[in-house]
Amino acid sequence: MATLAAELEGLPVGVLHVNLNAEILALNRCLRGWLGLANEDSAAWVGLPVDQLLSRPGRVLYHTHLLPTLRLHGEVQELSLALRAPSGTVHVLCSARLLERPEGPIAQLVLSPMRERLRIEAELARVQRAADAAPLSLFECVRDANGRSWIGYASAGLISLYGITPESVHFSDAPWLEQISPDDRPALLASRDTSAERMTLWRCEFRARSGSGPWRIHRLLAQPYAEPDGRTVWYGAIGDVTDAATAAAAALERDAAERASRSKSEFLARMSHELRTPLNAVIGFSHLLGEDLRPSHPQLLQRVALIQAAGRHLLHLVDDVLDIGRIEAGQLRLHLAPVNLGPLVAQVCAELDGARQARGLELDVQVDDLPAVHADETRLRQVLTNLVSNAIKYTREQSLVQLRAHAEGNRVSLSVQDDGPGLSPSQRQQLFQPFNRLGAERSRVEGTGLGLVISRHLVESMGGELQLAESAGRGCCFEVTLPRAEAAAAPAAAAAPPSPALSSTTLRAGRRWELLYAEDNEVNALLMQAFLARYPNLVLSVAPSGAAALARARQQPPDLLLLDMSLPDMDGRTLLALMRAEPSLAHIPAVAVTAEAMPDERARALAAGFQGYWTKPLDLARLPGELDALLQPQQAAAAA
Repeated sequence: MATLAAELEGLPVGVLHVNLNAEILALNRCLRGWLGLANEDSAAWVGLPVDQLLSRPGRVLYHTHLLPTLRLHGEVQELSLALRAPSGTVHVLCSARLLERPEGPIAQLVLSPMRERLRIEAELARVQRAADAAPLSLFECVRDANGRSWIGYASAGLISLYGITPESVHFSDAPWLEQISPDDRPALLASRDTSAERMTLWRCEFRARSGSGPWRIHRLLAQPYAEPDGRTVWYGAIGDVTDAATAAAAALERDAAERASRSKSEFLARMSHELRTPLNAVIGFSHLLGEDLRPSHPQLLQRVALIQAAGRHLLHLVDDVLDIGRIEAGQLRLHLAPVNLGPLVAQVCAELDGARQARGLELDVQVDDLPAVHADETRLRQVLTNLVSNAIKYTREQSLVQLRAHAEGNRVSLSVQDDGPGLSPSQRQQLFQPFNRLGAERSRVEGTGLGLVISRHLVESMGGELQLAESAGRGCCFEVTLPRAEAAAAPAAAAAPPSPALSSTTLRAGRRWELLYAEDNEVNALLMQAFLARYPNLVLSVAPSGAAALARARQQPPDLLLLDMSLPDMDGRTLLALMRAEPSLAHIPAVAVTAEAMPDERARALAAGFQGYWTKPLDLARLPGELDALLQPQQAAAAA
C-alpha cells in the first residue's frame, strides 16, 4: 500500500483509493491540494470514511450511484461530484474503476477539476443565449456522401423564421425546405450544390414564410467544410432581410426617379434655352418692325402683331411646361412674404387691359382695404394673371368680368367671375388635369391646359386653396384663398420718376455711351444692334467670345457690359470675374443676357455681381427704362 501511495503522489490529477466499505485507503498530493490539505500526511486519512471528503449531495451520489454502479459494472464514467474544502465546495469530474488487490477489491477514483469545464459550459450557454436571442438563425447543415441532408444544429431563430423547431430538422431538412417558396427552392438547392462542388461560400436569397404567414425575403450565408468521411458541413446564418430588401428596392426606385427627374429638368431647361434663342429674334424683330411701320402700313402692322402674338403664345407655352417640370420634380421654390392684394390686382388688370378692350368687356374690381396675404408676389401675380386672362378669353363679348375679395378670420379670399358658357359636371371633375382643355381645343380660344394646374399648385404651395366656386348664374367663378399675413405689408414705395434732364439726355442726347456686348449668336447680336441704333448716343461693340470681350474691354473700357451667359469659351460669371479682377473694369455695371429663365440662375448671376438679368426673348419695351437706370448714376456722377 505504501508503494501504491508513492506512485499516486506525483500524478497531476486527483486520485483517491477507497475500499468497498467506503473507507479511505489513499489520496494523492494533487487531491490534498484541492482540499486545502497540502501540508497533511496522506496516512492521517487512511481508514477514515470517504464521506468526510464529500459534500452532502456528493455523499448521496457516491452511495446511491457510484458505488452500486462500480459493484455492478466495474467502472463509472464522468460522474460529477462535489468535495468539501475549507474554501468551499470543489466540483470535480470523477471516473472510477474497480481494481482487484490481494487484500480485496478497491475503488480507484480519478478526479479532475470541473472549473475549466464549467467555464466552457458557461461560455457555451452564453453563446447559445446570444444565438437564440439574435434576429436570425445560426445553423449547421450536413449533407452525407449519399446526398441525404439535415440540420445538425439550429438556434431558436428557426422557430420565428419558419415556425419549426430545431429538433424537427435533426434527421432531415425537408421541414425547412417545405417553408421555402416552390419557385425559389430549385435555386436554393442549386446554390448549395455549387458551394459543395467548389467549396465556396453558400449564398442565396429566397422567399420563405413561417407556417402559413406572409412571404418574406430571407438571406442565407454559410461556409462549407469537407469532412474525411465524405460529408459536407456548412456553418452559417439565415436572416429575414425583407425590410432591408424593400428599402434597397425603394432606394433604387428613388435614385432612378431622381435621375429621371434630373434628366427631365435638364431636357426642359435645354429645350427652354433652345426655344428662347430663336424666339428672341421672332419677338424682338417683330417689335422693332411694329415700331417702324406705325402707323403708315396698317395691314403690315396687323401681320407683324400676329407674328409677335404667336411668338409670345409659344413663350407662354414654354414657361408653362417648365413650371410643370419644376412642380413634378419638386424644384419649385417660393419666397413668401406679406403681399398687398390691391396694388397687385391693379397691376394685373393694367397688363391685361388691351385684351379686355379688344373683347369689349367691362372689368368690375372691388378689392380695396384688404389685409396683406402671406404669398410669393411673383407667383401670385402669375396665378391672378392666369385667372383674369381666362375670364377675359371665355367671357362673352360686350359682357362683364368681376373681381371680388373679402377677409374672414385669418384667411383672405379673392374670386374671379366670368360670364362664359360655364362647365358641365363631368368637365368640373376633369378641371385640374394637365393638358386637358375640356373641349376648348376645338374652339378658337388659345391655351395649353396647364394654367389652372400650375395655379392650383402654386396657391397650395403658398398655404392656400384654389377652387371652382358655385356660380349663381352663367360662367365660372374661381376663388383663391390665402393665409393672412401676420403683419400688413407696407405699400411698395413707388419708384421715383427719373429726372427729366437726366432721362432725356441719358439715351437720346448728351454724352456718348460705350456698350460692350459679349454674344456669339449673330442673330441675337443683330437684334441688340437694331434696338440700340434707335439711340444715337449709344454705341454698341459686339465680341463673339469671352476672350475677345475681355481683350476689347481692356483696350477700351466700356460704360456698360452686356454679357451672354453661355459663350463658347466660358460662361458669363467667369467672364465677369475676370473683368472684376481688372482695376479699370472693376466698377463697370454689368447685365447678364441669357436664355436661362430659371430663378436659381438669376439668383446665382446677381450673387456673382451682375446688376441686371435680362432673359431672352428680350422685352424691348422695358429695356429703355432699365438702360436708363443703369446709366443714370454715371451721368449724375459726371454732372456733380
